[in-house]
Order: sequence, then structure tokens, then C-alpha cells
Amino acid sequence: MGQRLDQRYTAFALLFLLTLLAGCAGHRQGLDACFASARAGNYEKALADLRMSGLARSDGNRLLYLMEKGLLLHLQGEYQLSNLYLEEADHLSAELITRSLSAETLSFITNEGVIPYAGEDYESVYLNYYKALNFLALGDLESARVEARKVDEKLNWFTDTYGGRNVFKESAFLRLLTGLIYEAEGDSNNAFIAYRLSLQAYRAYEEKYQVGVPEQLWGRLLVSARRTGFTEEYERYLEKARAENAKFEEADTLIAVIIDHGFVPVKRETAVIVPTEHGFPVKLALPVFEDRPRSRGTPLVSLATGEPIRPERVEDVAIIARRSLEDKHGRIMAKMVARAIAKQMAARRAEKEFGPLAGFLAQMTALITEEADLRSWSLLPDQVLLALIPVSPGRHSVVIAQGDRRETHEVEVERGGIGFVMARCR
Repeated sequence: MGQRLDQRYTAFALLFLLTLLAGCAGHRQGLDACFASARAGNYEKALADLRMSGLARSDGNRLLYLMEKGLLLHLQGEYQLSNLYLEEADHLSAELITRSLSAETLSFITNEGVIPYAGEDYESVYLNYYKALNFLALGDLESARVEARKVDEKLNWFTDTYGGRNVFKESAFLRLLTGLIYEAEGDSNNAFIAYRLSLQAYRAYEEKYQVGVPEQLWGRLLVSARRTGFTEEYERYLEKARAENAKFEEADTLIAVIIDHGFVPVKRETAVIVPTEHGFPVKLALPVFEDRPRSRGTPLVSLATGEPIRPERVEDVAIIARRSLEDKHGRIMAKMVARAIAKQMAARRAEKEFGPLAGFLAQMTALITEEADLRSWSLLPDQVLLALIPVSPGRHSVVIAQGDRRETHEVEVERGGIGFVMARCR
């Protein structure tokens, strides 16, 4: 009877482990295939790869599936459909912030990957970023402004909820984008406030995120101050801009070219096996970011008849992702060590009650199920670039060139307004 019990225990354990490993492998392979298609610019194939991946069939990864699909649809130019998926992702993200006790308990005895993915804070605000870009592409400035303002609400909520512990609680670039949207609507007062907040954020987080104050920001600050009649503020910021030798133009009519450049690093596992005094090894596994293949150089932007302009780096998503993960490593490690101790105790109980084979299988289960959570929004850009091009009112052709690739965008700009061009350079 005891031998049959051991055989059943062994068969069940092996089946469980094989199923777990196959699920993890299929999830990663599906995302890798999706990324390869997206990097080649074949977004239709990337969407097909995503539908075939484990994400499409996993309730626990529903948020990640919605984010990846929403972004792919944005890149494909399906802006309204993209917003449907991104909006669902935004609502789901809010629901998943408070995780259930049962899910936390399950993660404690296996790994973090069994908990429904709730996303990172920076991923949450990028949901609103892409919804704003979709609305800009559709010519809906008011809805774009709503999405930009939601970012501010989220950042304030993160700071209040986490007590300032998390690294990511401000985005200088998204403040800048908000200012551009306000300015496009003719709201110079709110544009000035947004630009001023952007300047403050760039200075406060320059060392952490390694992005300095964009020279173009000075021009927008000055124009919005002048239009609002803030004479003292205009003179003060003009003096500061000159002190920094910033090169800018106070253009009243312009085209804003927003370029998502490259792809954010992907999470991979780093693990060590640690021996214990009881003779059973313990696995400690942490997620780390690994760089993706680099693109073919910085893109250049120009009007069809003008000189090329090198856009400025206004956001480094890769650094934000790395800093956010580093901020969580202490908490991940603490939970991982506690989980390892609990698994050791369970293995010793199994050995004591059911024999050496049961103890060995419990140890093998503990080793194999201890995996780093490698989930992240893998199609986000590595960096965001911005070029503000002064133009005369009317219709213009904007050319974006990267290596041997060229794409042309047509945009209509009213006097005193801002036209928007969005692109993804791989």
C-alpha cells in the first residue's frame, strides 16, 4: 500500500511539474515570436502571434494581453479599436491593485507568477499615454487632454498610497505632452502650468532617470508665459534659458513629432542555488532586465523641403523600468526567502510523514516552482524622442528617416496651433 502511494505521489508530482514548465515555456516563446514580428514592422503577424501565445488563454495574464494588443493596434493605425483594449486594461489594472488573500497565499507556496499580473506603475501611466496618442491621431484634443490629466491623478495616488517608497511617481515628459495638448487647444494658462511642472520634474529626476531638461521646453514655457501675460515669469525663464545656453525658438505655430524609439528591455531570470544545513538546496531567483537588440540609429525629422532635425530624448523608458525593478528587489527578496523557508519546512514534514521519496519530490517541486516573475509590457519603447518644428499655417509633409527607411506624414496646422505626428522607429 505504501509503495502504491509513493508511485501515485511521484506520478502526480511529475505531471504537475511538466505542466507548469510547459506553460511557462509556451508563454515566453509566444511573446518572443510576437516581439520578433513587431520589430520587423509586421504588426499583423505580431497580432497573430499574440493571439497564439499563452497570454490569450490566461486569465492571470489578461492585463498583459490587453496592453500588448492595444499597443499593437495603435502601431497598426487602428486607433479606436486600440483604445477599446487600452480602456479595458486601465479598468482591470485598477481592479487588480488590491489582490485577493487566496492569490497571495498561492504565490507564497509557488511563485509570484501565479498572481494575476497587475502591471507596474509606469506601465499604468503609459496606458493613458497611448490613449492620448490615439485621440490625437483621431483629432480629439479634448479626450487627449483627459487622458493626460489622468496621469497626474495616478502619480498622486501612487505617492499617497505607497508613502513615496516607489521610484516612479512623476513623469516630466508626460507633463510636457500635457502642456502641448493644452496649447493646441488654445489654453495658454494651463499649458504654462504644465510646462512649469515639467521643468521642475526634469530637474528633480535628472540624476535618477538620466534625462536633462529638453531645450525645446524653454521655448514652450516662454510662448505660454507671453500669451498669458506673465511678464515677470517670461523674463525669469528667459534669463534661466540663456544661462543654460539653451537653443530654442519661440514659435507660435509648430508641429510636434513624437517618436517611440526601440523597445524596452525584457525581463530574464537570474538564479542561484544555495545549500542548506539540512542537505536540501534552495533556489533564489530574481528578475533582471536584459537589453533588446538595438535599432539602426537615431531617426531624423524634416519637412519635405527642409533640413533634417535630430529629435531630443525626452523620456528614457528603459531606465524608468530598471529603476522601478531595482526599487522592488528588496521586497521580492524578503518574500522569496520567507517562501524558501516555508518550502523547506514542508519538505521536511513530507519526509518525516511519508518517507525519503516524498521529501525528495517536495524538494524538487520547491526548486522547479521557484521562478522569477518575468512579466512586463514588452512592446513599450526604449526611449521617447520629440521634435518641435516651427511652421507656417497650412498643410505640411513631415519626413522621418532612419537608416534606409523613410516615412512621410501629412499634417494640417492652423495659425497659432500645434499639429501632432506620431511614429514608431524600430
